[in-house]
Amino acid sequence: MTDGRGGAARPLEELKLLLRDRRAELGITMLAVERSAGLGHTTVSKALNGPGVPTRATVIALAKVLRTDPDPLLRLHQQAVEQQEVRAPGEPLARDFFSDLIEQHTRLFAGRRNESAQVMEFIRDRATGYVFVEALSGYGKTSLLADLVRQHPEFHYHFISQAYRRRGGGFDPTSPEDALECLCEQLDPAHVRGGGLKSLERQFHALMKRPPQEPTVVLLDAVDELDPPDQLRTLLPRRLPEGLVLVLSGRAQGDRSCLDDIALSPADVGLHLRLPGLDEQALVELLRMAGGSAAVLARDADFVAQMHRVSAGDPFYVRFLVEDAATGVLTRDNVERVPTGLEGYLDQQLEQLNRSAHRAEHVEILGFLLEAGTLSGMDLCTLVDGLTWLNFDSILREIHRFLLVHRRVVPGLAPHRGNEEYSFCHARFREYFRGRARIG
Repeated sequence: MTDGRGGAARPLEELKLLLRDRRAELGITMLAVERSAGLGHTTVSKALNGPGVPTRATVIALAKVLRTDPDPLLRLHQQAVEQQEVRAPGEPLARDFFSDLIEQHTRLFAGRRNESAQVMEFIRDRATGYVFVEALSGYGKTSLLADLVRQHPEFHYHFISQAYRRRGGGFDPTSPEDALECLCEQLDPAHVRGGGLKSLERQFHALMKRPPQEPTVVLLDAVDELDPPDQLRTLLPRRLPEGLVLVLSGRAQGDRSCLDDIALSPADVGLHLRLPGLDEQALVELLRMAGGSAAVLARDADFVAQMHRVSAGDPFYVRFLVEDAATGVLTRDNVERVPTGLEGYLDQQLEQLNRSAHRAEHVEILGFLLEAGTLSGMDLCTLVDGLTWLNFDSILREIHRFLLVHRRVVPGLAPHRGNEEYSFCHARFREYFRGRARIG
């Protein structure tokens, strides 16, 4: 088996590819796999698409559900384990930091088949050049790139995510040094960490000008969120070497393009995609994925049409409508009463928040997050009076729909509840609440 680039696939990549292909062949949904195998969503998602080696028990459980011979899978699993064991201590890829981001952004993802197909067609047929994905904030740029990575783990990637930024943390995805370190580590087998920003700039610039030994795809999400945003200005050539495709994304900025910050022009871009709103078919797919009451509503064409009219296809808006539909909050009877404007919808969410978040702890948690952007569970327990590890889950549960939880990957350490990080699930929520709280 090959890795899709002409070379032999590594055992771990081949193992995951066999599992994904078998699931696709049987037409079994991820949810059905999870329930039949008795495994959690995260476990199955990482086993099929994540960067790490799944446990032997997970492989056996998946082989049983997928009705396939476990022996070839277990041989690949053993080879992958042996390869993992010979890696030098402290050598895990920095990109592993984004495994939770990829899972979060692909859990409910639909409506971008055409754009995904265009990107893959460009990679296959052109094999070199820039792809630029542009859209309004919240329109799914990160989700599109995360889904491409999920389907093609051989791609190299970095997500410049403000939501996953943490002051004082060991890895800042918006930092030029951490971004270049992450990419150089993936692109250059001889890369040595700790050389400093100037050394990384020289190395990355050389990698962008030198033809790779095999076809290579690099995804760099949210270039406009790099701090400072013009850090890549002298590092990207206007013409990439043969065999190298660089997929960039950035927010639509009206008459100005974030390409200006990295010294590229529209003429330098081989494929420029502008993400539109979602159509009704995408809403049907999302309602089915969400399950619960939403799956029943997916069969109601009138409801879907009304939902589409209310949301105008805004993916950010749609996400909350779909989640409300899944839990029974949004129904056939009240869909027309949902405000048609995003500001009105946020007003409604604020009313719901006011009804549920009546504790003093809720107000303090939201206030600290409005100021800091991202805080760990340990930070919140230290800052918020009355919040302890005993009541943390029950208090957070009442406001969790407004927040994202980031499971920080710390090389060599098992995940720890205190290290989970919290931020608002969308920049628009944070901006809206900051305005209502008269902050800034």
